[in-house]
Amino acid sequence: MVAALPAARLPRGVQPFGAAALPGATVPATANRAVSRSSLGDGRMHARATAVASTAAALCPARDLAPGPGPSSLTPSAQAGAAAVVRGSGGNYRHRGGRRGVLAAAAPSQGPATAPARPAASSNGNTAASGPSPAPGSSSGYRYNYPSSATSSPSASSSSPPPPPPATSDLRLDLWLSLLQASAAQLSAAATQLTAAAEGAATRLQRLSSPPPPAFPAGPPGDQTLPLLTDPLRFLTESTARYGPVVGLLLGGERVALVTGRAEARAVLVEQAGEVYVKEGTAFFPGSSLAGNGLLVSDGPVWQRQRRLSNPAFRRAAVEAYGGAMVAATGDMMRGVWGAAGGTRDVYADFNELTLQVTLEALFGFGSAERKQQQAQQQQREQGQEAAAPSFAPSSSAASGEEAAQIVAAVEKAFTFFTQRAATGFVIPEWLPTWDNLEFAAAVQQLDRVVYGMINRRRQELAATFGSVAAAADAAAAAGGGGGGGGGGGGGGSAGVPSDLLTSLLLARDEDGSGMSDQALRDELMTLLVAGQETSAILLGWATALLAAHPEAQAAAAAEVAAVCGRPEAGPPTPASVRHMPYLESVVLESLRLYSPAYMVGRCARRDAALGPYVLPAGTTVLVSPYVMHRDPEVWEEPEAFRPERWQELQRREGYAGYMGLMSNLGPNGAYLPFGGGPRNCIGTGFAMMEALLVLAALLQRYSLALPPAASGSGSSSGGAFPKPKPLLTLRPEAVVLRISPRPQQPARPAQPTAHA
Repeated sequence: MVAALPAARLPRGVQPFGAAALPGATVPATANRAVSRSSLGDGRMHARATAVASTAAALCPARDLAPGPGPSSLTPSAQAGAAAVVRGSGGNYRHRGGRRGVLAAAAPSQGPATAPARPAASSNGNTAASGPSPAPGSSSGYRYNYPSSATSSPSASSSSPPPPPPATSDLRLDLWLSLLQASAAQLSAAATQLTAAAEGAATRLQRLSSPPPPAFPAGPPGDQTLPLLTDPLRFLTESTARYGPVVGLLLGGERVALVTGRAEARAVLVEQAGEVYVKEGTAFFPGSSLAGNGLLVSDGPVWQRQRRLSNPAFRRAAVEAYGGAMVAATGDMMRGVWGAAGGTRDVYADFNELTLQVTLEALFGFGSAERKQQQAQQQQREQGQEAAAPSFAPSSSAASGEEAAQIVAAVEKAFTFFTQRAATGFVIPEWLPTWDNLEFAAAVQQLDRVVYGMINRRRQELAATFGSVAAAADAAAAAGGGGGGGGGGGGGGSAGVPSDLLTSLLLARDEDGSGMSDQALRDELMTLLVAGQETSAILLGWATALLAAHPEAQAAAAAEVAAVCGRPEAGPPTPASVRHMPYLESVVLESLRLYSPAYMVGRCARRDAALGPYVLPAGTTVLVSPYVMHRDPEVWEEPEAFRPERWQELQRREGYAGYMGLMSNLGPNGAYLPFGGGPRNCIGTGFAMMEALLVLAALLQRYSLALPPAASGSGSSSGGAFPKPKPLLTLRPEAVVLRISPRPQQPARPAQPTAHA
């Protein structure tokens, strides 16, 4: 509920909307009753209750709580009350009369790097006006708004707050009461949201009984939501086969145009992008409090500026600098869960953990302690040989392990939430206070608390080392860093500046010398975390499944890796070595053709627009389907076959060099867009491709992959059970269960397989 109310995307500071504490609020008393009672039940209910109490406290702070995250924000009187509860109940909160202090158990443990001083408490329990508070927009990244001096004036104190409602015997009722009370400050925004939703629902209901607009594309009659949700891939394929490259649909009362033609897709994604077709207003691709207003959902000048500031961090040299983190994380996985003997595993689950580790290291510099120590020693050796430069010594390294664990837990909860919402077609909005929404809101709040704290801390560390953040940006630019453009693992970047994406984005400067705000930084980091982790895991899952299903292609790719890198003892692949692996690159490109993670790309017509012979009214959602375009028999020879060598043929025929050239401008045949197309193509394309090449090369250097035995007719040349697609927001596999075995080490010999289905 908290996370999705309009303008309530937590936190742009600890208190949403920067609102002052509500006088006379009774939320903590009700929430504490719920937490206390939940301790009598099972652990899952207690966890939900504490999450609700934390969310309620964030919306409506208690009078005996100083605004601020974590148990440290409790005033001494509240801490004493909590301690008394624990002592009086033997440590289990069962004492019915001592519920007041239990909120401490619900508050997350992570606080800001520099907590603001708390205002002094007056004798009547209200906050005194003399209490200091940071100015809005201070470097801390948190915005605290304490009650005004009127709360401590005699006139204000003469009116006592309303008494808390009596305790009920129903735990769920207590929780709902606390949430309803906590939502009091948000009722106006919620009413606006509900009004807009009601108007939209009325419009959609009217469309259900109205004929399509004039010159609207032909399509199946009636609302097609159920067929689409039941089997999305089949629906997209059959609709295109029956009605052509532009299909008119009614989905949930929304007018939609399904586009699979090359000319029409180019018009939407390239030629009229931004001018006619935009992100804003696109149905079925809802925004979320997790990603905020990042590159995935923003539009217009906001998107242009954020893209311009983010580009340096994703240039080729910057992306290759992350290669060390990718290889190291893959080595950790192979030495750990895979081991020397291999076994039968769901490698898609392993890849989810691997890509999350890589993404966290690239974004924030989180890495293993051993790797960080090696990097520090190497940096000291280099500094001993060269002239001393300003040395960046982050104070946050000791806490990085705890912060990483908190981020991982919150991200896993958020991903589970997205999966559940996608499975129901996003029928339930984020702002509705369901149990799942409340748990998601708590996860977002925890993520925000950690990320804002890290942004604040990194600003302070850069200022302490270089004098100011602007000076650090100048130093990085002078050393060739392009404003902090990239690296991996939090090691020493240019001029001693850390080379993770957080620092790169923090140091980025626009043409007028301005940089990103903390809110913009947070939104871009969360967007990269969500998009980067899942997309890479899906790509690796499908690529390994296809290699396991086609032993000849796997043998050719493994031979190429051995020819370039040698035996495993010679060292793992590097960003430089994978440049000499064209066949492995073709394997990745072909995997993306058959199973693009983004199997639908959404846009919205901002005004009436002509698309071929059709006219799309303003507000029409346009769905471009890479999945269908990548299997078009008029464009692709043997479209259903896994043929990596087709990409080498395309490169020779069209004169393309490298995968980035093959993906630009909708590909060499105008029908290849695994990472989108036009100005809004995915900024992380190079990152995802480099990660896939390095991980696959490292795996093929040591292991053989095979599908487990299955009944005949599985669709793979090896006869195993090929994974089933699970199309939700992305085209993920249900599971990728493979048999992993050590690869026999033989002299490398280049090989080219024959075409295979």
